[in-house]
Amino acid sequence: MRVAIAGGSGFVGRHVAARLLALGHEPRVLARGRRAAWSKGQVPGNSPETGVGAGVGIDVRVDLNGEPAALVAALRGCDAVVNLVGIKAARGQSFAAAHVEGAERLAMACTAAGVQRLVHVSVAGVHDDPAAPYQASKWRGEQVVIDSGLAWTIVRPGVIFGAGDDFITNLAAMLRHAAVFPAPAGGRALLQPVSAVDVAEGIVAALERPETIGMTFDLVGPERLPLHAWVLRIAAALGLRVWLLPAPAPLLAPALAVMERLLPAPPLTRAQLGMLRDGIVGELAQTRALLGREPRALDLAQIDRLARDVPPWLGVSLRLVAHTDERQILAKCAAAAPRLLLFVPLAALLITGLRALTGDIWRCMTIANLILIPAALLGLGLPWRTLLRPRRWHLLFGAGAALVLYALGWLVAQVLHALAPELMAPLTELYAWATLLPAALALPVLLLVTGGEELVWRLAVALPVAGRFGPWWGCLASAVAFTLAHLYVGPPVLWVAAFGCGLAWAWIAVKTRSWWPGFVCHYLWDVAVIYGKPY
Repeated sequence: MRVAIAGGSGFVGRHVAARLLALGHEPRVLARGRRAAWSKGQVPGNSPETGVGAGVGIDVRVDLNGEPAALVAALRGCDAVVNLVGIKAARGQSFAAAHVEGAERLAMACTAAGVQRLVHVSVAGVHDDPAAPYQASKWRGEQVVIDSGLAWTIVRPGVIFGAGDDFITNLAAMLRHAAVFPAPAGGRALLQPVSAVDVAEGIVAALERPETIGMTFDLVGPERLPLHAWVLRIAAALGLRVWLLPAPAPLLAPALAVMERLLPAPPLTRAQLGMLRDGIVGELAQTRALLGREPRALDLAQIDRLARDVPPWLGVSLRLVAHTDERQILAKCAAAAPRLLLFVPLAALLITGLRALTGDIWRCMTIANLILIPAALLGLGLPWRTLLRPRRWHLLFGAGAALVLYALGWLVAQVLHALAPELMAPLTELYAWATLLPAALALPVLLLVTGGEELVWRLAVALPVAGRFGPWWGCLASAVAFTLAHLYVGPPVLWVAAFGCGLAWAWIAVKTRSWWPGFVCHYLWDVAVIYGKPY
């Protein structure tokens, strides 16, 4: 059977083409562009889950809303047509143009080309709602097919999952991007995710079975759960914690409108928001009847396979730890956590004792770091080769972080000058340290001091605690330990700086799992504050 697939270059279309080939049929992919053109007989989108290898197919570039004769020519010689044309956002064409007018033109072209069999793909839970343009256009498209006079079957998939999908891919990207997930309407809407393989098998089964003519089938998965449950399941598969933040749909809509305009592939569109608000469910009995079996479930193993290589949204993660390999590094560091119960108190006592013995702060810190650096390297057993390996982006990250930290420090200093001038008065004492050594000697000594502090208080303290108890506990433990080590080094304003900056540098260490970015940030910040433009 030769089957034309309108909109066949998309996600579902590739699965349908693969399924047709596996059963010995000949797919003819119709698409407006060359987004997924076939090359040398290869089926686009082959994957282990389909189990389909290379085959022979035809890729025809044709626009359903273009010249009618071209569409008729593309359909001539076909035995059936599958209509997969659909858009998620009204960019370039309206929902009505894609889902209603496109269906009308395709039905007329089928009649003109002598093709009677049509499987039309809609969406589960479709209804005629003027307030929901996407849903209304899908419903009207179904009516066009029903009134076409063709031998039609309508299938209504739920949310579809599979390699390269929107559902798992976008949720995994958002979860890796941030620990807070804005749940539309509180995440209460019910969803029944269905495998793309099952959708393809259902479409082809409808084509092959004459008794499905004139019938409508829901294609949904075996589990009907609220959105928040699916988000938690995906987060569990990724090994991530997530806090669900109820977000009313009217508040999300303006932001989604901006993303639709600016981003080529927004993680969520206003049309999808409407469906998430109302839910996307169907009759499981209809799916079983069409497939002849139970549809595939979306379990943790399936999610892990689909989401394993998904990067954070926009390529940036606001999480301290977002990927498995990052957790593995911290896990290696966790073994050193018990040794910190001895290392941290001794380090603090060492610095306090040296400060009591000498009034020269430079000599005190130099001696302390000459002792603490080898003690940490030799005594804590961290994966130092990995943590000390330099990368070019580490330098850029550190320099950028230094600018941000200096700006934030300036703002805090202005507030303290206004609200607690007595706390800021001893700053003159700290700035006097800069005159104790000539800059030509002080700057190399500062390299040793800042480098040692990053190695000892950030890598040696923050990473083991982060690996044992969690990333933010690691940051907090590092900041507190760093502050305790400065209690007898300088005035109270230094304690404030030690905690605030120590927390920032610990965040950098846990985020990058490297010594370099924190060292570059720390050194540049110290130079700026001591020798550049003091607060």
